[in-house]
Amino acid sequence: MDKSKRCVVVLDMGTTNCKMTLYGLCPLRIIHTEKFRTPKRCIDNRIDYAAEELWQNIWDLLGRLSELSTGHIEKIVLASVGEMGVLIDEAGHRIGPMIAWNDSRGADYIKGLSAEQRLAIHKISGLPPHSNYSLAKIKWLEAHYVKQWQPGMCWLNLPNYIAFLLTGKRQMEYTLASRTMALDLQKGCWSHRLTELFAVPYEIFPEIVSGNASEIKLAPEVADSLHMDPEACVLVAGHDHMAGSVAVHLKPGELLNSTGTTEGILCLKSSYPIGKAELQAKLAGGRYIDSAIYTVYGSLQAAGLSFEWFQKTYNCTAEKFNRALSRLFASYTSGRLDPRQKPVLIPHLNGSGSPDKNVEAKGLLYGMDAHTTDMDILFAVTQGVCMELKQLCRYYEGAEQSVIKVIGPAIRNDLWLQLKADVLGREILALDIPEAVSYGALLAAYPSLKDEIPAAAVRRFFPDEKRVAYLDEVWQCYRAFYDAKIHWEHGTMRFQS
Repeated sequence: MDKSKRCVVVLDMGTTNCKMTLYGLCPLRIIHTEKFRTPKRCIDNRIDYAAEELWQNIWDLLGRLSELSTGHIEKIVLASVGEMGVLIDEAGHRIGPMIAWNDSRGADYIKGLSAEQRLAIHKISGLPPHSNYSLAKIKWLEAHYVKQWQPGMCWLNLPNYIAFLLTGKRQMEYTLASRTMALDLQKGCWSHRLTELFAVPYEIFPEIVSGNASEIKLAPEVADSLHMDPEACVLVAGHDHMAGSVAVHLKPGELLNSTGTTEGILCLKSSYPIGKAELQAKLAGGRYIDSAIYTVYGSLQAAGLSFEWFQKTYNCTAEKFNRALSRLFASYTSGRLDPRQKPVLIPHLNGSGSPDKNVEAKGLLYGMDAHTTDMDILFAVTQGVCMELKQLCRYYEGAEQSVIKVIGPAIRNDLWLQLKADVLGREILALDIPEAVSYGALLAAYPSLKDEIPAAAVRRFFPDEKRVAYLDEVWQCYRAFYDAKIHWEHGTMRFQS
């Protein structure tokens, strides 16, 4: 093949959008990008991905990009949200719906666990028991769709399922296996103890593979239908947050703040990462794209979701929303806006993240009066999201000295970035690398391209001493409300974390 015609497709399947990019490899360049809204069905607080529509969209896009490449696509690389997937039978047919990662249908199977069982699950899998993870979804599917476990039934996380449809091969990549709650994190294999605890067959989990070992040829009939090279391969790069970290060259000792619908803090470790602090804060351990490296990941359920809630509640267009953020940023940085005089919001709009991790947690707003405006609420939303981040960062060893790199939608929100710096009292590096997940997945498949990936444009946000002092007062108030709310939810309301 003429080297100048070599192409690769990268598919990033996110909570809100799916993006497919056709790259030319010699030299590296973007030939074409398309995206579509991730298709979902929401009924009575239940969220399913519309599996057939999702697959049809992917298939149609692959066909169009194959035409654009004149049949020179040599690899399809997949990255996606981590916890969701499908149960399939021996013939490859789906059993039940494709339950969204943030759907809490499996919560009852978590609530019934004893304290001893919860601790064992966290130590073995690296994950604090939660309905987001795959095992809880599998139990719900078992109760509603599996009459009896049969040989050949298999659980595949989303990108592994798409890879299966393209290749016919059932396997799972390490960063995705790390989000199932069935992996023995230290041993790097499926856990008999955990599958027995949840009473699901050990055999439903496929072979675990790492890195380029997951590369499989397209099924001949797929390659023929899409007019692709019969030697073309599919590779699963893994969990989207991990792929994004590859694009910004995350190193041990640094923290990556990946923003989107949710928000997370990721750091890399050279050894098993779950100790006393991680257990206390319910942080998640996992394996990295290089499976010899471990990860510690803490998530907050409503970061970008909080801004979406504001826009929807106040019928605020994107243009109006951005103007409001600019005005607030100018008022805040000029000293005209005193955060101590604004409402305090705890943004638990979709349950709470670490350290509480309670799917039934609710938000709390204090400080409204007859003069409170929509601008006051928007500031409270932004400040509240940053206070949640401070709460999370307290549990990362050495976080006070760590560099914090920010990627995702937050890099276009100066108020959010400046409040991060002031609330944390730390320098924030906003890394503008378009489609970090896509570039990271590309690097996972082609490490030799490291020097050809466009360098991120870096903007630095520094804490201001006076604003830091004001926000420390707000933090003390926030913590008091947070602790009281958690006590009430776990006590009076009998909620379980």
